[in-house]
Amino acid sequence: MTASDIPAPGLRERKKAATRAALRQAAVRLGREHGPDGVTVEAICAEVDVSPRTFFNHFTSKDDAFFGAGPEGTTDVTDAVVARPADEDPLAAAAAVLADVLDTATGSGVWHQQLLLLREHPELLGRMHAATRATESAVAAGLAARTRRTETDPYVLTTAAMAMTAVRVAVGLWLDHPEASGTTARDHLDAVVALVRAGLAPPA
Repeated sequence: MTASDIPAPGLRERKKAATRAALRQAAVRLGREHGPDGVTVEAICAEVDVSPRTFFNHFTSKDDAFFGAGPEGTTDVTDAVVARPADEDPLAAAAAVLADVLDTATGSGVWHQQLLLLREHPELLGRMHAATRATESAVAAGLAARTRRTETDPYVLTTAAMAMTAVRVAVGLWLDHPEASGTTARDHLDAVVALVRAGLAPPA
């Protein structure tokens, strides 16, 4: 499978994506207004006028709505890793997909609100890391398909973990050094992945 083999999303898929985005926006906004522990799934659903069943079609939990990719999002990540060019090595394929995810996230209005929520409630960091493990598992699933290994293979798990760690470092650099005008989270990710690919050799 290649990227060109993946059909453009139809109306149904676009509506589902819009609902997922609306639920996330409502969750983050309510979390900032009432504190994360003061928000219920029912309250989030009421904001978007959907049922809890619809909520759980998109997210596994309230914390997942704050930060996680959700089941549909993780499927998209797996498919995107598989669809990368066949001659691309696994780490490069994973990093390219996660760079696209970063571009989408940092370009959305909810991203800024998520960062504010984290800064206002640092206790959510642990929950965010737990939620993003689903994305790491999705990357691993895609790498397993590319390499014809199992999802529990040490090479697959290590490569997925390295890719996700690179994302975490890149986002941290991007947030902590806003003075680097014009430098995007993707730029930082490319630099971190280059370090990994060089075997983390000490700088000259």
